[in-house]
Amino acid sequence: MPVHRITHVRTLENDAATTWISRWWPTLYEADPRASAYQSPQWVTAWLHQLPASSSPIVMTVADEGGVRAALPLARHRTGATHVISALTPYAEYNDLVGPGARHPHVSQALATGLDQLLQDGENLELAHFPDHSALGHALDGRRNWETTRTRTAFVPLPLNWETLPGNLRRQHAKRERRIRAGHSITYARTRSTDELLHLQPELERLHAARWASADDHEQPRPDWGTVLSELTDTTAFIATITIDGALAAAQLCLYRGTTCWSLRPAMDPGAARLAPGHLLLRRLIDDLTSHGFTGLDLGRTAETNGQTGYKEQYQPRWSTARSFTSVRPPRPDAERAALAASSA
Repeated sequence: MPVHRITHVRTLENDAATTWISRWWPTLYEADPRASAYQSPQWVTAWLHQLPASSSPIVMTVADEGGVRAALPLARHRTGATHVISALTPYAEYNDLVGPGARHPHVSQALATGLDQLLQDGENLELAHFPDHSALGHALDGRRNWETTRTRTAFVPLPLNWETLPGNLRRQHAKRERRIRAGHSITYARTRSTDELLHLQPELERLHAARWASADDHEQPRPDWGTVLSELTDTTAFIATITIDGALAAAQLCLYRGTTCWSLRPAMDPGAARLAPGHLLLRRLIDDLTSHGFTGLDLGRTAETNGQTGYKEQYQPRWSTARSFTSVRPPRPDAERAALAASSA
C-alpha cells in the first residue's frame, strides 16, 4: 500500500520571501537537475530586484518529513484596489515548481491545494506557462475553479542532421544560404564573457525595439534588461549575433543549463528582412551548440500563426504544450442560492 506522506505548505511574503529566496533557492535549484534556466537563482533574483513598489514577492514552499521538497516563486501585484498573484518572473518562457520533490505527486498536489486555499481566501491568481512535464501543471489541470489555456512549444533536439530534413525544407535553407553568400560578408558570434554580454545588450534592445515596436505594450513598465543580464552573467546567458557586411542584422538572448539552451528575446533588423537574418542566425546557433555538446534548443512558446509555426517547423522541432491557469472565483453562497432559485422559477 502507498505510504501517506504528511506535507506542509507555507506561504511567505515581502521581506520573509526575499530572505528565503536568497538563502534557500540556490540549494533547491541545484537539487533539481530538471529545472530549467528560467528557474535559476540568477534569473529569479534578477526579477526579484525588478519588482515595482506596487508589487511584493511571495514564495510558497512544500515540506514533508524529508524537509523542504519544492517551492514556487510568485509576486503580488497591486493596481488600485485589485490584487493579482502571478509568477515572480514575468518574462520566463516557462514557470514551475523547483526542488528535489518538484515532480512528486504528493508535493504537487499539496501545492495545488495550497493555491486553492489562496483562491478561497479571496485572492486572484494567474499562473502562466507550466511546461507539459510539470507535475504542478497536471495537478491544476481540470481542477475546479481553474480555467486552463494551452500554448504550443517547440524544442529542437540536437544534433540536427540537415541532410535528413524533408526536401522542401532543405531547398529553403539552401536558397537562403545562396542568397546571402552572393556578394555579402557574414559573421556569426556569441558572447563568451559577462563583459561581452553587457556590452552587446543595448544593441540587442535596439534591434528588438525596431522589430517589435508596434507590438510593445507601452502602458507596462519596461524592465531594465541591462540589470537583468548583470545578474545572469555568462554562467547562465549569452547573446548570439549575425552581422551582414559589418552591420548587426540579428541577435538572440539565450539562457542555458547543462546541455540545454533556451531561446529568449530574438531580434532582427527589419531592413535586412530580405536576407532572412533570423534563419541565418538560428542555423549557425544550432551548429555551434551541437559542436559544444548541447543536446537541445528550446524555441519556447509559439503563437498559432503561419509566421511563428512555419518559422519553427523548418527546424523539425518536437512540439509540446505549456499550460496557463486563471482562477475562477467560486460563487458566494447567497449568489449561488439566487441562481438556483432563478433556474427553478
